[in-house]
Amino acid sequence: MVSAYLAQHGWIVDAATSLVEARRQIESQRPDVVLIALDVGSADVLAFLGELKLDGVESFVISDSSRVLDRIACLERGALDYMAKPVDLRELVLRLKRVWRSGPKANLPPNMEISCGVATLDIASRVLRGPGARPVLLTPSEFRLLYLLLRNEGRIVERVVIARDVLGHSEANLSRSVDVMVSKLRRKLGMSSSGRFVRNVRSEGYALVRDERERTRAAALLAPDIESNPAFADEL
Repeated sequence: MVSAYLAQHGWIVDAATSLVEARRQIESQRPDVVLIALDVGSADVLAFLGELKLDGVESFVISDSSRVLDRIACLERGALDYMAKPVDLRELVLRLKRVWRSGPKANLPPNMEISCGVATLDIASRVLRGPGARPVLLTPSEFRLLYLLLRNEGRIVERVVIARDVLGHSEANLSRSVDVMVSKLRRKLGMSSSGRFVRNVRSEGYALVRDERERTRAAALLAPDIESNPAFADEL
């Protein structure tokens, strides 16, 4: 219910049914906020809050307990907010926005759609909709990658920037993960008939450019980068 309500209000939500699954998703997706709705009296949950704090991930707790000691325990371990059930979902959204603003975010536009060539990227559902093509669903990481490339369309985005802003880790540790994610995004851009593709720039990073059939226009768009980076000209 909470996930559905948040999605209707523009949040990208990935649900986990256990701490093990949550840890796995956090490592691969690097969320802006972790909303915890588990027994806060559990030592595992309190330890989990501590882990999130150390990793720099914001957390928000929904609990069955209205005890002051439980609330204090969660706040002491790094939770930025705490609500006892029953929870008013409208209030939850307002509080989540406050938590979200306190940490790094993607600076999403006020509307819920972004142009990606002739396709449209729906923020709430993470779906690419192209003309005459079936809607294509993106994973959270693919969505963040595409949005990062769209904000820098026609310019090189370094691997270290992609690893940091999309995956939340250093480039040295996740170079292969970046390559795999880009490969999957390329395939989905083609499936959506967006007219955009991701160009590899040797030893540099990636750039979102027009369809390969328009190489001349792409080269003109990227002219400043080509002048300063001859290797890029070889790639085009």
